[in-house]
Amino acid sequence: MRLFVVLSLMLLVLGMGLAPSAEARPPSTRSSAIPATSQAPGTLLSYEQIGLPRNYRAMAWRIKYVTRDYQLRSILSTGIVVLPTNAPANPAARKFVAWAHPTTGIAWKCAPSLRAAPTKAIGGLNDLVAHGLVVAATDYPGLGTPGPIGYLVGKGQAYAVLDSVRAARQIPAVGGGNEFGLWGYSQGGHAALFAAQLAGAYAPELKLKGVAAIAPPTDLATLLNANLNSIAGRILASYTLDSWNVKYGAPLTGLLDSTSQSLIEEVAKNCVDDLGSKIDAAAAQKGLDKQFLRADPARVPPWRDLMVQNSLYALGSGAPALIIQGGADDIVRPAVTTQFVRGACAAGANVQYVTLKGKGHSGAMEAGRAEAVKWLAARLAGQPARGNCR
Repeated sequence: MRLFVVLSLMLLVLGMGLAPSAEARPPSTRSSAIPATSQAPGTLLSYEQIGLPRNYRAMAWRIKYVTRDYQLRSILSTGIVVLPTNAPANPAARKFVAWAHPTTGIAWKCAPSLRAAPTKAIGGLNDLVAHGLVVAATDYPGLGTPGPIGYLVGKGQAYAVLDSVRAARQIPAVGGGNEFGLWGYSQGGHAALFAAQLAGAYAPELKLKGVAAIAPPTDLATLLNANLNSIAGRILASYTLDSWNVKYGAPLTGLLDSTSQSLIEEVAKNCVDDLGSKIDAAAAQKGLDKQFLRADPARVPPWRDLMVQNSLYALGSGAPALIIQGGADDIVRPAVTTQFVRGACAAGANVQYVTLKGKGHSGAMEAGRAEAVKWLAARLAGQPARGNCR
């Protein structure tokens, strides 16, 4: 019974996936080194076709490309590109969807593209392919490439999402126009919304037509404190603290004792995208009780400023947005998302907000992904969006 409860909680973090390839050889996960390159962001460095089931009407490639971190320093990312066979024959007429994945972990080995069946990690892929939309799915820097990963670091993950579209257009068989949509779930919803905010200035040659997000974490400080009572919440907090300690050099001494610091480092070594990893991550956090934090990060510098920098309190009035939220989500709380949508509406954004009654964190994705893809396809087809701001 206890094992069932642990796994049920862990499944809220992310839907089931497949284990990473055993051939992957990660570098040190504690390194803060950033690979130097003078190439422009979005430069495609390599692409390799991957096999798909025979009945799957698409081609796919693993890619490596140049992007930027939160300080606009060069960094590498990997990902997947999927080209449907029913995409327009004229490459210039092809439309893109940039997929931002949910939490898989912060260790090098947790990259979705390292899975045995990497396309299974792309939300709503069958529907995207049916609509003839080209999909670019980043791993984020630090997953599958030298890091460190910037877990829930808004700017860095947004840049990787946007640059995945730039890189995808350089695959000779893909090409493509400049219209695209953004699509993300959970951690990926956070990345997609940040990308929507930054797209105009960062990638002005691309034309954003809409952004769809399911259960996006927005007010990080509120969510972190609200979730410490759960196993999933403590794992996500561990990922955030460990990642930001390395990425920003933010000290942990004011927040954790030495034992807790060691425990979150152990949690950080585990992915949450396969059954064995879920058990390992749950076991690693067992020593962390509800009061493992010595202080509230939202009150301690530099953590306080970092929480604000990586939170979203509103949305600009650019491209239209679809936000889907589970009414029973105990990881991304409905009240927090509702407050974000109110801020977006007050700022003049065109937002359609959908609440799925009785749906939890993973349930919202299962129930809402078809609607999200249909909404994105309509935006990319040129149909106007109708928000429901009041």
